[in-house]
Amino acid sequence: MKPVVSLIVSLVVVLMSPPTFADSFSDKATNDRTVEVSDEDPVMQKAMARARAGLDGFLKKAGSPPSDTSEYSVKVRVSEGDSLEYLWISNIKGEGDLWSGRVDNQPVVRSLKKGQTYAFAKTEIVDWTYVDRGRKKVVGNFTTCALLTKEPQEVAHKIQKQYGLECDR
Repeated sequence: MKPVVSLIVSLVVVLMSPPTFADSFSDKATNDRTVEVSDEDPVMQKAMARARAGLDGFLKKAGSPPSDTSEYSVKVRVSEGDSLEYLWISNIKGEGDLWSGRVDNQPVVRSLKKGQTYAFAKTEIVDWTYVDRGRKKVVGNFTTCALLTKEPQEVAHKIQKQYGLECDR
């Protein structure tokens, strides 16, 4: 049996509520629910690799963000006992390998709470995102794009268009 990890569904601070996506990706995002995905899923592995490849550039931009950008967040790996989950962290601060920020999701792990400050190593970052208001785009958020590959194509395209999320499909 392959290990399964919990991924919190989130599009930065995007609140999705269209009823046309009943009990799907949008509902999970709106309700801050987890999605279980194998940690060996090739689409998710590719997404995390893309995020790692651009991480240093993202962290540099987050340290001195252009005025037309906002909502800088990272997704980090959090483990507690046998539980492994990935959480979005905003208000990130740090340098080098030591970082901290505010937990933006309702964690499954019991040691953390939404809104709590959480410290993490740079090596625990598996994704990143920010909003480019000038281009009206969500930049990064590769793991959400990976999750959208599990949705019907029309649903994925509608979500991508609605929120300016650019994904390879």
